[in-house]
Amino acid sequence: MSARAGWNAAQIGYCSNVHPAHDVAGLRASIQEHFQGVRRQRGLAVQDSGLWISAQAAAELQVPEVREAFIELLHDCGLRLTSLNGFPYGQFHEGAVKAEVYRPTWAEPQRLEYSLQLAHLLAAALPLDCQQGVISSVPFGYAATWDEAQQQQAETHLRQLTAELASLHRSSGRKILVCLEMEADCVLENTDQALAFFKHWQATDPHHGYLALCFDVCHQAVVFEDCYQSLQRLLDARVPVGKIQLSNALICQLPFADRPRRQQVLQALGNFAEATYLHQVKARDMAGQLLAWADLPGALDAAEPAQGQCPELRIHFHVPLFSEQFLLAELSGSQQALLRTFDFLAAHPNFQPVLEVETYSWNVLPGALRPDSEQALLQGIAAELQWVEGQLRQRHLLRTHSSALEAPAHAF
Repeated sequence: MSARAGWNAAQIGYCSNVHPAHDVAGLRASIQEHFQGVRRQRGLAVQDSGLWISAQAAAELQVPEVREAFIELLHDCGLRLTSLNGFPYGQFHEGAVKAEVYRPTWAEPQRLEYSLQLAHLLAAALPLDCQQGVISSVPFGYAATWDEAQQQQAETHLRQLTAELASLHRSSGRKILVCLEMEADCVLENTDQALAFFKHWQATDPHHGYLALCFDVCHQAVVFEDCYQSLQRLLDARVPVGKIQLSNALICQLPFADRPRRQQVLQALGNFAEATYLHQVKARDMAGQLLAWADLPGALDAAEPAQGQCPELRIHFHVPLFSEQFLLAELSGSQQALLRTFDFLAAHPNFQPVLEVETYSWNVLPGALRPDSEQALLQGIAAELQWVEGQLRQRHLLRTHSSALEAPAHAF
């Protein structure tokens, strides 16, 4: 990021995991069609992007000729590659992804190999005026299937990762951060767990500066965190945050006394239950106790919401940033969490992580909310980015376009 406070419009990108791209051919097609479509709608000559590059595509890009042609495409399309999404490893759009999205975990060697391939690619593709790139990754694995042996193996792999990233930094002059992305029901779910891990990590890994956090606003809203306070705690503890994913969780307010209306609300919420992704649900009961369900159908079937014992459900479903209401008045987004995040950025002008919109679930929204064409999808993504620009502008964080960003040069 620039030493100047704030971001310009070109630095506000979006994660491409909303677009299917299983291999390099699919990735190239998506850049030419989807990325350029959004960039042109925004009236920008260049735009930062957080590409999702699958493991198959990453392996194909290890061939020097394929990589050079790919980086040339980035230049030709005005794509400044400063960030990668290294969380989903394989298939992310067809069939039931669910908890398989956490595989391979950091306890498995394939995760290390994949992440290093992405790191070397990003170091080669970074624009010449950018000396640091970030890659978001799995927060170890899924907590329900995790144990101490896996934790030890994961930390061994992470030490191998950071040592290699340090070597890459020395040889290329470009620093790549791998950022563990907290998520509900994962080994790292909340800020308390992140603080405990990084305290341990910073005391034991000589290359700890190459491991950071990815702060996903939706994820932290789902677990009832105040994003301003969470970011403040991380900053105070000197836990590096390399990327903030701007995302919007689904919130359901359940009427307590009106049972017919409560059933109507739950029925509307059921339209968000779908077969591809895991939609973890958290709630607080009337006593303030945190309750959890692994996926939305389980919460819909549970006794507590049906009997009005949970006034509010928070669902891990990435809904469009600019939308305040969905289907019924009781279904809303977690925009307050986004506003608290922007307020934190305004109060801490020297804190400048990569900002990236991540709404990957456009195409699994209920039918009445889902884009009915590719053009409508791109318009929706552009509208999200424009909404972010507006929030930054209100807080004097949106800079005019820098002349240094006019030429999307890359280092080969």
